[in-house]
Amino acid sequence: MLARLGQREWALLAMVLTALLGLLWYYLLIVPTRQEIATVRQEIDRLTIERNRGLQAQRALPELRATIAALQAQRLAFLRALPREERLAEVLSEVLQDAEASGVVVRSFTRSRTSAPVPEVRAVNLALALEAPFPETYAYLRRLEDLSRFSTLSGLNLSVQSQEANPTLATGLTLTVYVLAQGVEAETGGSTP
Repeated sequence: MLARLGQREWALLAMVLTALLGLLWYYLLIVPTRQEIATVRQEIDRLTIERNRGLQAQRALPELRATIAALQAQRLAFLRALPREERLAEVLSEVLQDAEASGVVVRSFTRSRTSAPVPEVRAVNLALALEAPFPETYAYLRRLEDLSRFSTLSGLNLSVQSQEANPTLATGLTLTVYVLAQGVEAETGGSTP
């Protein structure tokens, strides 16, 4: 059958085979290469963004190190300023004197230990129940804020006990006093009492 083909048929056959080879070449080589190029470009874009973030972080590193050093110095200064002992009697005396000076009646107080936000620090909670009109209660809370110890006020609950013009308030609050934990004195170089 091939022997009977003329020059025209051979030319058509050659064109068909060339077209088929061209299509095979396009779909087997060109299309996968284009897909690979698109994937590589996406990867390059992603890596460029990560590199830029890394360079920004590298430029910010000295400032971050300085900030960390300053915070560590502040932390060490805070730990040095904490008293070594609870001296709860002194704290209670100051709390009661401030209450008397403000005109607030302390109905009860209870002491309990709690966890401190810093491992080197111990915290002692004093739950106080108070009675006084609002101005005296407010003055007392201001005095507690100026307590001579590192402390925080939390859990403030106010309730009105009567329907007068200036009613007595029943106040419950928690005063947390912070002290240096045992065994930390050597690390901080001692602390002030």
